[in-house]
Order: sequence, then structure tokens, then C-alpha cells
Amino acid sequence: MKIGILKKGDRVMSVTAECIAVERVSGEVDIIPVRNDDGVIRLDMENITTIGFGDNYVENKFDDVTITTF
Repeated sequence: MKIGILKKGDRVMSVTAECIAVERVSGEVDIIPVRNDDGVIRLDMENITTIGFGDNYVENKFDDVTITTF
């Protein structure tokens, strides 16, 4: 198996049965959920959590709605 999610300059920080943590060249970190569907490993690319730079806020997008918490 090969998982091709890195871009030049990115690095893998951690791999568990639940997720892969990738530090992007920008310094942000993507937490990519891993699913095991009856023995088939899949990445849930629609539910990535990005830890980035900001002023202590959390932003969630649901369809066309963005919810921001300070």
C-alpha cells in the first residue's frame, strides 16, 4: 500500500489506526482521519481537521454555512 498525500516539504508527524498527522510546509498541520471499511483502509479526505495560525478561533463548515467560535 502507498498513501500519496505529501507535497514537497511536508512531513508525517504521526500515524495511528485513527488518523495521520501531516505537517505542511506552511507550518499548519492536517489531521487526516483513517477508516477501515471491512479490511480496506481509506482516508476520509472530506473530514480533515487543519490546525493553523490564528487568534484562538475554531471554524466549522457545514454545506454552505460557516460557524466560527472565539
